[in-house]
Amino acid sequence: MALPAVPVIPRSTRLAWRLAPLADRRRVDAFLRIFGAAALPIGVNAGRLSAMGLPADISTRTLRKVRRISDWDHGWTWAAQWFLGEARTCERTGQAHGAALAQRHAALSYHLAGMLVFDDPRKLRALRAATSSLYARSLPILRPAVQRVDIPWRTSRLPGYLALPEQNVGPAPLVAILNGTSTSKEETLLWSDAFLAHGLAVLALDWPGSGESALTVRPTHDCDDVSDGVLAVAREHPGLDAGRVALLGFSLGGALAAITAANDRRIGAVVAVTPPYDPRPWLHQAQPLLRRHLATLAGGERRLERLAAAFALPGVVERVRCPILVIGAGRDLIVPPEEAIRYCIAAGDRGSLLWYPDGTHGLYETIPDWTDEAARWLVSALLGISPSTQVDETTRAPVS
Repeated sequence: MALPAVPVIPRSTRLAWRLAPLADRRRVDAFLRIFGAAALPIGVNAGRLSAMGLPADISTRTLRKVRRISDWDHGWTWAAQWFLGEARTCERTGQAHGAALAQRHAALSYHLAGMLVFDDPRKLRALRAATSSLYARSLPILRPAVQRVDIPWRTSRLPGYLALPEQNVGPAPLVAILNGTSTSKEETLLWSDAFLAHGLAVLALDWPGSGESALTVRPTHDCDDVSDGVLAVAREHPGLDAGRVALLGFSLGGALAAITAANDRRIGAVVAVTPPYDPRPWLHQAQPLLRRHLATLAGGERRLERLAAAFALPGVVERVRCPILVIGAGRDLIVPPEEAIRYCIAAGDRGSLLWYPDGTHGLYETIPDWTDEAARWLVSALLGISPSTQVDETTRAPVS
Protein backbone atom coordinates (compact mmCIF):
# COMPACT_ATOMS: atom_id res chain seq x y z
CA MET A 1 0.00 0.00 0.00
CA ALA A 2 1.19 3.55 -0.72
CA LEU A 3 1.92 5.56 2.40
CA PRO A 4 2.02 9.37 2.71
CA ALA A 5 5.19 11.20 3.71
CA VAL A 6 3.33 12.70 6.68
CA PRO A 7 0.45 10.90 8.48
CA VAL A 8 -2.87 12.41 7.44
CA ILE A 9 -5.47 13.19 10.11
CA PRO A 10 -8.71 14.39 8.47
CA ARG A 11 -10.25 17.63 9.69
CA SER A 12 -13.46 15.75 10.40
CA THR A 13 -11.59 13.64 12.98
CA ARG A 14 -10.34 16.71 14.82
CA LEU A 15 -13.87 18.18 14.77
CA ALA A 16 -15.35 14.94 16.08
CA TRP A 17 -12.90 14.97 19.00
CA ARG A 18 -13.86 18.55 19.87
CA LEU A 19 -17.53 17.56 19.91
CA ALA A 20 -17.02 14.21 21.69
CA PRO A 21 -17.77 15.48 25.24
CA LEU A 22 -21.29 16.44 24.07
CA ALA A 23 -22.18 12.81 23.35
CA ASP A 24 -23.69 12.09 26.76
CA ARG A 25 -26.25 9.36 27.35
CA ARG A 26 -29.26 11.63 26.72
CA ARG A 27 -27.92 12.80 23.38
CA VAL A 28 -26.82 9.32 22.37
CA ASP A 29 -30.29 7.94 23.12
CA ALA A 30 -31.75 10.70 20.92
CA PHE A 31 -29.21 9.83 18.22
CA LEU A 32 -30.21 6.17 18.40
CA ARG A 33 -33.91 6.97 18.05
CA ILE A 34 -33.18 8.92 14.86
CA PHE A 35 -30.28 7.09 13.20
CA GLY A 36 -30.15 3.67 14.88
CA ALA A 37 -27.27 1.73 16.41
CA ALA A 38 -25.54 1.00 13.11
CA ALA A 39 -24.29 4.61 13.06
CA LEU A 40 -23.07 4.64 16.68
CA PRO A 41 -19.30 5.43 16.78
CA ILE A 42 -18.38 3.37 19.86
CA GLY A 43 -15.99 0.90 18.29
CA VAL A 44 -18.61 -1.53 16.99
CA ASN A 45 -18.99 -0.99 13.27
CA ALA A 46 -19.76 -3.10 10.24
CA GLY A 47 -16.08 -3.92 9.86
CA ARG A 48 -15.83 -5.31 13.35
CA LEU A 49 -19.01 -7.36 13.06
CA SER A 50 -17.81 -8.70 9.71
CA ALA A 51 -14.40 -9.56 11.19
CA MET A 52 -16.21 -11.61 13.84
CA GLY A 53 -17.93 -13.54 11.06
CA LEU A 54 -21.39 -12.69 12.35
CA PRO A 55 -24.12 -13.08 9.69
CA ALA A 56 -25.00 -9.65 8.31
CA ASP A 57 -28.78 -10.24 8.43
CA ILE A 58 -28.80 -11.08 12.15
CA SER A 59 -26.44 -8.21 12.96
CA THR A 60 -28.75 -5.82 11.10
CA ARG A 61 -31.82 -7.14 12.91
CA THR A 62 -30.01 -6.81 16.23
CA LEU A 63 -28.90 -3.23 15.64
CA ARG A 64 -32.44 -2.28 14.64
CA LYS A 65 -33.62 -3.38 18.07
CA VAL A 66 -31.30 -0.85 19.75
CA ARG A 67 -33.15 2.48 20.08
CA ARG A 68 -31.43 3.52 23.30
CA ILE A 69 -28.31 2.53 25.20
CA SER A 70 -30.22 0.28 27.59
CA ASP A 71 -31.37 -1.80 24.60
CA TRP A 72 -27.82 -2.75 23.63
CA ASP A 73 -27.26 -5.78 25.85
CA HIS A 74 -30.86 -6.94 25.34
CA GLY A 75 -30.43 -6.80 21.57
CA TRP A 76 -27.22 -8.80 21.50
CA THR A 77 -28.55 -11.26 24.08
CA TRP A 78 -31.48 -11.80 21.71
CA ALA A 79 -28.96 -12.49 18.93
CA ALA A 80 -27.11 -14.98 21.14
CA GLN A 81 -30.34 -16.80 21.93
CA TRP A 82 -31.24 -16.89 18.24
CA PHE A 83 -27.88 -18.48 17.42
CA LEU A 84 -28.26 -20.99 20.24
CA GLY A 85 -31.61 -22.00 18.78
CA GLU A 86 -29.91 -22.49 15.42
CA ALA A 87 -27.22 -24.58 17.13
CA ARG A 88 -29.84 -26.88 18.65
CA THR A 89 -31.50 -27.29 15.27
CA CYS A 90 -28.18 -28.23 13.68
CA GLU A 91 -27.43 -30.69 16.47
CA ARG A 92 -30.78 -32.44 15.97
CA THR A 93 -30.07 -32.85 12.25
CA GLY A 94 -26.48 -34.04 12.74
CA GLN A 95 -24.82 -30.87 11.39
CA ALA A 96 -21.88 -30.68 13.79
CA HIS A 97 -20.04 -27.91 11.97
CA GLY A 98 -23.18 -25.77 11.69
CA ALA A 99 -23.90 -26.25 15.40
CA ALA A 100 -20.35 -25.26 16.37
CA LEU A 101 -20.45 -22.19 14.14
CA ALA A 102 -23.74 -21.08 15.67
CA GLN A 103 -22.26 -21.56 19.15
CA ARG A 104 -19.33 -19.32 18.21
CA HIS A 105 -21.75 -16.71 16.87
CA ALA A 106 -23.65 -16.90 20.18
CA ALA A 107 -20.43 -16.51 22.16
CA LEU A 108 -19.42 -13.41 20.22
CA SER A 109 -22.94 -11.97 20.59
CA TYR A 110 -22.69 -12.32 24.37
CA HIS A 111 -19.25 -10.71 24.11
CA LEU A 112 -20.78 -7.72 22.30
CA ALA A 113 -23.67 -7.54 24.76
CA GLY A 114 -21.29 -6.86 27.63
CA MET A 115 -19.73 -3.79 26.05
CA LEU A 116 -22.39 -1.35 27.29
CA VAL A 117 -23.29 -2.96 30.61
CA PHE A 118 -22.36 -0.27 33.12
CA ASP A 119 -24.23 -0.80 36.38
CA ASP A 120 -24.73 -4.55 36.74
CA PRO A 121 -21.50 -6.43 37.61
CA ARG A 122 -23.34 -9.74 37.93
CA LYS A 123 -24.74 -9.45 34.41
CA LEU A 124 -21.32 -8.53 33.05
CA ARG A 125 -19.75 -11.56 34.71
CA ALA A 126 -22.51 -13.82 33.38
CA LEU A 127 -21.99 -12.52 29.83
CA ARG A 128 -18.23 -13.06 30.05
CA ALA A 129 -18.69 -16.57 31.38
CA ALA A 130 -21.16 -17.41 28.61
CA THR A 131 -18.77 -16.02 26.00
CA SER A 132 -15.81 -18.11 27.14
CA SER A 133 -17.73 -21.36 27.66
CA LEU A 134 -19.63 -21.30 24.35
CA TYR A 135 -16.54 -20.32 22.37
CA ALA A 136 -14.54 -23.13 23.97
CA ARG A 137 -17.26 -25.63 23.02
CA SER A 138 -17.04 -24.58 19.36
CA LEU A 139 -13.27 -24.91 18.95
CA PRO A 140 -12.91 -28.73 18.76
CA ILE A 141 -15.02 -28.64 15.59
CA LEU A 142 -14.10 -25.30 14.05
CA ARG A 143 -10.40 -25.14 14.94
CA PRO A 144 -9.31 -28.48 16.41
CA ALA A 145 -5.60 -27.57 16.30
CA VAL A 146 -6.06 -24.61 18.67
CA GLN A 147 -5.05 -25.38 22.24
CA ARG A 148 -6.47 -23.86 25.39
CA VAL A 149 -3.57 -22.76 27.60
CA ASP A 150 -3.46 -21.21 31.05
CA ILE A 151 -0.59 -18.78 31.51
CA PRO A 152 0.85 -18.63 35.04
CA TRP A 153 0.73 -15.15 36.50
CA ARG A 154 1.69 -14.79 40.16
CA THR A 155 -0.91 -16.75 42.13
CA SER A 156 -3.39 -16.77 39.22
CA ARG A 157 -3.59 -18.22 35.76
CA LEU A 158 -4.56 -16.25 32.65
CA PRO A 159 -6.65 -17.94 29.94
CA GLY A 160 -5.41 -18.03 26.37
CA TYR A 161 -5.62 -19.86 23.05
CA LEU A 162 -2.50 -21.11 21.27
CA ALA A 163 -2.42 -21.68 17.51
CA LEU A 164 0.61 -23.10 15.69
CA PRO A 165 1.32 -22.78 11.96
CA GLU A 166 0.47 -25.92 10.00
CA GLN A 167 3.52 -25.79 7.76
CA ASN A 168 6.51 -25.49 10.07
CA VAL A 169 9.93 -27.12 9.88
CA GLY A 170 11.03 -26.21 13.39
CA PRO A 171 10.06 -24.33 16.53
CA ALA A 172 7.99 -21.30 15.52
CA PRO A 173 8.39 -17.72 16.73
CA LEU A 174 5.53 -16.72 19.03
CA VAL A 175 3.31 -13.64 18.82
CA ALA A 176 1.30 -12.99 22.00
CA ILE A 177 -1.73 -10.79 21.31
CA LEU A 178 -2.68 -8.51 24.21
CA ASN A 179 -6.29 -7.40 23.76
CA GLY A 180 -7.90 -4.03 24.41
CA THR A 181 -10.60 -3.17 26.93
CA SER A 182 -13.52 -4.24 24.71
CA THR A 183 -11.83 -7.19 23.00
CA SER A 184 -10.98 -10.65 24.27
CA LYS A 185 -9.05 -13.73 23.22
CA GLU A 186 -12.20 -15.06 21.53
CA GLU A 187 -12.08 -12.11 19.13
CA THR A 188 -8.33 -11.71 18.68
CA LEU A 189 -7.87 -15.40 17.86
CA LEU A 190 -9.91 -14.72 14.72
CA TRP A 191 -7.10 -12.44 13.49
CA SER A 192 -4.45 -15.16 13.52
CA ASP A 193 -4.58 -16.39 9.90
CA ALA A 194 -1.97 -14.02 8.47
CA PHE A 195 0.50 -14.72 11.26
CA LEU A 196 0.08 -18.48 10.93
CA ALA A 197 0.51 -18.23 7.15
CA HIS A 198 3.89 -16.56 7.71
CA GLY A 199 5.06 -19.29 10.09
CA LEU A 200 4.34 -17.46 13.35
CA ALA A 201 2.54 -19.09 16.28
CA VAL A 202 -0.17 -17.02 17.96
CA LEU A 203 -1.12 -16.81 21.62
CA ALA A 204 -4.40 -14.93 22.07
CA LEU A 205 -4.29 -13.93 25.72
CA ASP A 206 -6.68 -12.27 28.17
CA TRP A 207 -4.24 -10.22 30.22
CA PRO A 208 -5.07 -9.44 33.87
CA GLY A 209 -8.52 -7.92 34.25
CA SER A 210 -9.54 -8.32 30.60
CA GLY A 211 -11.90 -10.79 28.95
CA GLU A 212 -12.34 -14.06 30.81
CA SER A 213 -9.53 -13.23 33.24
CA ALA A 214 -11.72 -10.43 34.65
CA LEU A 215 -13.79 -13.18 36.30
CA THR A 216 -10.92 -13.78 38.72
CA VAL A 217 -8.51 -10.79 38.42
CA ARG A 218 -9.17 -7.06 38.67
CA PRO A 219 -7.70 -4.75 36.00
CA THR A 220 -4.25 -3.52 36.96
CA HIS A 221 -1.37 -1.73 35.31
CA ASP A 222 1.06 -3.68 37.46
CA CYS A 223 1.21 -6.73 35.22
CA ASP A 224 4.25 -6.26 33.00
CA ASP A 225 5.52 -9.57 34.42
CA VAL A 226 2.88 -11.31 32.30
CA SER A 227 5.79 -11.97 29.94
CA ASP A 228 7.21 -14.48 32.44
CA GLY A 229 4.23 -16.77 31.87
CA VAL A 230 4.26 -16.27 28.10
CA LEU A 231 7.95 -17.17 27.92
CA ALA A 232 7.44 -20.14 30.24
CA VAL A 233 4.83 -21.55 27.86
CA ALA A 234 7.20 -20.97 24.93
CA ARG A 235 10.03 -22.78 26.70
CA GLU A 236 7.88 -25.77 27.62
CA HIS A 237 6.20 -26.23 24.23
CA PRO A 238 8.29 -28.16 21.68
CA GLY A 239 6.68 -26.30 18.79
CA LEU A 240 7.69 -22.84 20.03
CA ASP A 241 10.95 -20.90 19.95
CA ALA A 242 11.34 -19.15 23.31
CA GLY A 243 14.16 -17.06 21.87
CA ARG A 244 11.83 -15.34 19.39
CA VAL A 245 8.81 -13.95 21.21
CA ALA A 246 6.94 -10.79 20.23
CA LEU A 247 4.02 -8.87 21.72
CA LEU A 248 1.18 -7.46 19.66
CA GLY A 249 -0.77 -4.98 21.74
CA PHE A 250 -4.19 -3.89 20.57
CA SER A 251 -5.48 -0.50 21.78
CA LEU A 252 -4.71 -0.39 25.54
CA GLY A 253 -2.82 -3.65 25.05
CA GLY A 254 -0.34 -1.59 23.02
CA ALA A 255 0.52 0.36 26.15
CA LEU A 256 0.97 -2.84 28.14
CA ALA A 257 3.20 -4.23 25.37
CA ALA A 258 5.53 -1.23 25.68
CA ILE A 259 5.62 -1.39 29.48
CA THR A 260 6.35 -5.11 29.35
CA ALA A 261 9.08 -4.84 26.72
CA ALA A 262 10.69 -1.92 28.57
CA ASN A 263 11.14 -4.18 31.59
CA ASP A 264 11.88 -7.48 29.84
CA ARG A 265 14.69 -7.55 27.28
CA ARG A 266 13.69 -11.07 26.27
CA ILE A 267 10.87 -9.63 24.14
CA GLY A 268 12.11 -9.57 20.55
CA ALA A 269 9.63 -7.14 18.94
CA VAL A 270 6.51 -5.09 19.67
CA VAL A 271 3.54 -4.24 17.46
CA ALA A 272 1.08 -1.64 18.78
CA VAL A 273 -2.27 -1.21 16.99
CA THR A 274 -4.04 2.16 17.46
CA PRO A 275 -2.52 2.46 20.95
CA PRO A 276 -2.74 5.23 23.52
CA TYR A 277 0.50 6.98 24.38
CA ASP A 278 -0.52 9.27 27.23
CA PRO A 279 -4.25 9.21 28.12
CA ARG A 280 -3.96 11.88 30.82
CA PRO A 281 -4.34 15.00 28.62
CA TRP A 282 -7.28 13.75 26.53
CA LEU A 283 -9.25 11.16 28.50
CA HIS A 284 -11.60 13.79 29.94
CA GLN A 285 -12.40 14.85 26.35
CA ALA A 286 -13.27 11.33 25.20
CA GLN A 287 -16.82 10.21 24.49
CA PRO A 288 -18.76 9.94 27.78
CA LEU A 289 -19.87 6.39 26.88
CA LEU A 290 -16.25 5.38 26.40
CA ARG A 291 -15.31 6.90 29.75
CA ARG A 292 -18.15 5.07 31.43
CA HIS A 293 -17.13 1.80 29.78
CA LEU A 294 -13.56 2.25 31.00
CA ALA A 295 -14.66 3.30 34.48
CA THR A 296 -16.86 0.20 34.75
CA LEU A 297 -13.93 -2.05 33.88
CA ALA A 298 -11.54 -0.15 36.13
CA GLY A 299 -13.87 -0.16 39.12
CA GLY A 300 -14.82 3.52 39.22
CA GLU A 301 -13.73 6.97 38.04
CA ARG A 302 -10.92 7.30 40.57
CA ARG A 303 -9.42 3.96 39.63
CA LEU A 304 -9.76 4.92 35.98
CA GLU A 305 -7.73 8.08 36.54
CA ARG A 306 -5.05 6.10 38.36
CA LEU A 307 -4.95 3.50 35.59
CA ALA A 308 -4.69 6.21 32.92
CA ALA A 309 -1.69 7.69 34.72
CA ALA A 310 -0.12 4.27 35.20
CA PHE A 311 -0.47 3.38 31.50
CA ALA A 312 1.09 6.67 30.35
CA LEU A 313 4.13 5.90 28.19
CA PRO A 314 6.37 9.01 28.23
CA GLY A 315 9.72 7.74 29.46
CA VAL A 316 8.66 4.12 28.94
CA VAL A 317 8.79 3.62 25.16
CA GLU A 318 12.26 5.17 25.17
CA ARG A 319 13.48 2.27 27.33
CA VAL A 320 12.29 -0.41 24.90
CA ARG A 321 15.29 -1.90 23.11
CA CYS A 322 13.54 -4.10 20.55
CA PRO A 323 12.04 -2.97 17.20
CA ILE A 324 8.57 -1.42 17.39
CA LEU A 325 5.90 -1.24 14.70
CA VAL A 326 3.07 1.21 15.43
CA ILE A 327 -0.10 0.97 13.34
CA GLY A 328 -2.25 4.10 13.38
CA ALA A 329 -5.64 5.21 12.03
CA GLY A 330 -6.46 8.72 10.84
CA ARG A 331 -10.16 8.50 11.76
CA ASP A 332 -9.75 7.02 15.23
CA LEU A 333 -12.52 8.32 17.52
CA ILE A 334 -11.61 6.13 20.51
CA VAL A 335 -7.92 7.08 20.87
CA PRO A 336 -6.71 10.33 19.28
CA PRO A 337 -4.79 9.48 16.08
CA GLU A 338 -1.85 11.60 17.27
CA GLU A 339 -1.22 9.07 20.04
CA ALA A 340 0.11 6.44 17.61
CA ILE A 341 2.43 9.02 16.06
CA ARG A 342 3.79 10.10 19.45
CA TYR A 343 4.28 6.46 20.44
CA CYS A 344 6.38 5.91 17.31
CA ILE A 345 8.36 9.14 17.75
CA ALA A 346 9.24 8.09 21.30
CA ALA A 347 10.62 4.81 19.91
CA GLY A 348 13.18 6.77 17.88
CA ASP A 349 15.22 4.76 15.39
CA ARG A 350 13.62 1.53 16.62
CA GLY A 351 10.15 2.67 15.56
CA SER A 352 8.29 2.29 12.27
CA LEU A 353 4.82 3.63 11.57
CA LEU A 354 2.20 2.03 9.34
CA TRP A 355 -0.54 4.59 8.79
CA TYR A 356 -4.10 4.15 7.52
CA PRO A 357 -5.43 7.68 6.90
CA ASP A 358 -9.04 6.49 6.52
CA GLY A 359 -8.88 3.78 9.19
CA THR A 360 -10.93 3.79 12.38
CA HIS A 361 -9.97 2.53 15.83
CA GLY A 362 -8.71 -1.04 15.71
CA LEU A 363 -8.69 -1.04 11.90
CA TYR A 364 -11.29 -3.81 11.95
CA GLU A 365 -12.25 -3.00 8.38
CA THR A 366 -8.71 -3.81 7.16
CA ILE A 367 -7.73 -6.71 9.44
CA PRO A 368 -6.49 -8.93 6.57
CA ASP A 369 -4.24 -6.11 5.37
CA TRP A 370 -2.68 -4.89 8.60
CA THR A 371 -2.23 -8.37 10.04
CA ASP A 372 -0.39 -9.41 6.89
CA GLU A 373 1.82 -6.30 7.06
CA ALA A 374 2.47 -6.92 10.77
CA ALA A 375 3.28 -10.60 10.15
CA ARG A 376 5.82 -9.73 7.43
CA TRP A 377 7.42 -7.14 9.69
CA LEU A 378 7.56 -9.55 12.62
CA VAL A 379 9.24 -12.27 10.56
CA SER A 380 11.94 -9.78 9.61
CA ALA A 381 12.29 -8.33 13.11
CA LEU A 382 12.46 -11.66 14.91
CA LEU A 383 15.01 -13.00 12.45
CA GLY A 384 17.26 -10.00 13.04
CA ILE A 385 16.69 -8.39 9.64
CA SER A 386 15.96 -4.63 9.44
CA PRO A 387 12.25 -4.36 10.29
CA SER A 388 11.29 -2.02 7.47
CA THR A 389 9.43 -4.44 5.19
CA GLN A 390 6.80 -2.44 3.28
CA VAL A 391 6.89 0.27 5.95
CA ASP A 392 7.73 3.81 4.83
CA GLU A 393 10.25 5.21 7.31
CA THR A 394 9.24 8.77 6.45
CA THR A 395 5.91 8.23 8.20
CA ARG A 396 7.70 8.74 11.50
CA ALA A 397 7.36 12.50 11.14
CA PRO A 398 6.15 14.55 14.12
CA VAL A 399 2.77 16.22 14.12
CA SER A 400 2.74 19.98 14.45
